[in-house]
Amino acid sequence: MKKVLNKYLFILSLLIAFGGCGKELDLSQFPITSNGTINVSDTLYILQSPVWTGFNYPRDIIIGNDQLLYVCDTKNNRLLQMDISGGVVSQINFGENIYPNKVAQDYNFDLLVLSDSTTTIDTITVLHRFKVVEGGGLISNARKITLLTSLQPTPNSSKLRKFTGISVYPDNSFVLTRIGPGDPIGIDPGNAILNVRGIESVSSIEKLTGFQISGNSFYSIENVSAIFITRNSSTDFIIARNTQDTVSLNKVLWFNYNGSSGAYDPKFTSSSQDIVLTKFGAPGSVTQDSYSNVYVIDALKHHLYKFNTAGRKLVESFGKLGSGGLEFNSPMGVAHFNKVLYIADTGNNRILRYKLSTDLN
Repeated sequence: MKKVLNKYLFILSLLIAFGGCGKELDLSQFPITSNGTINVSDTLYILQSPVWTGFNYPRDIIIGNDQLLYVCDTKNNRLLQMDISGGVVSQINFGENIYPNKVAQDYNFDLLVLSDSTTTIDTITVLHRFKVVEGGGLISNARKITLLTSLQPTPNSSKLRKFTGISVYPDNSFVLTRIGPGDPIGIDPGNAILNVRGIESVSSIEKLTGFQISGNSFYSIENVSAIFITRNSSTDFIIARNTQDTVSLNKVLWFNYNGSSGAYDPKFTSSSQDIVLTKFGAPGSVTQDSYSNVYVIDALKHHLYKFNTAGRKLVESFGKLGSGGLEFNSPMGVAHFNKVLYIADTGNNRILRYKLSTDLN
């Protein structure tokens, strides 16, 4: 009886919160039961107003260590620096035929941006570092350093070879994921995870070993689309695998570093774990919240997956194709900060923000 009463009190509080301030409560946000009634559970995501628009194919979003938001507004050829209320603080304009698609920030507040650079004959990925502090905190004034291209360290003329993900360790070294064919003499496979060091220039590149460059095993790094250094870790990471031609290969894999063997071991391998059983369509971005829950955004399934640290899929997972409050169109970016979930709804050219119903107070 108490649980039922609490549920009705929760509904009443929502009606007061939205109706009392002149806003209409969007009931389409709530799940519909088989008999057509609204089902309000204890834990669901509530869309926050307003929806942020004005983007053109936003592919990535992060909350930086400076607690500002950074959005790769890809087809507008720019990177936006925003405050948590949605105001644009500053921006970097990359120019025609340069498309920023992934961004990370190190612990010196430098931005690391991956951009696809397209010419009449080729497409490569370029990694730039932007010295934000030198620019007085504004990215428009930040000094730009070109660190690396996807033709390095071993040249390869194929436009299919590119960097697809980046994440930063606490010591400011970072990992890059790379896909594509190997070098012309076959000693440097295109599918790789690279540990990179260097500030003004690259001082070292180490290829992480123990992985398989193709296949469907838990050690395969074929077509990795994203990488995320796990919270409070200096070694472990999560990758998303997005093999467009063979959806059955697509997985989200959490690797723990084994100090004894020097290898990376997959955390989840049991067929009883939801994160292993889930049939992802095109996972494109991964993040965690303060409880280390894992969020995966899937562009093909138009869905946000949420898993706990045991690999169990949580009921807060949601999304389908559309443009409504709980709908997406090929979303590619996800971030979480201070109880707010941010999603780059790429095909709908917008940024959506959600709070759990249990966090509204």
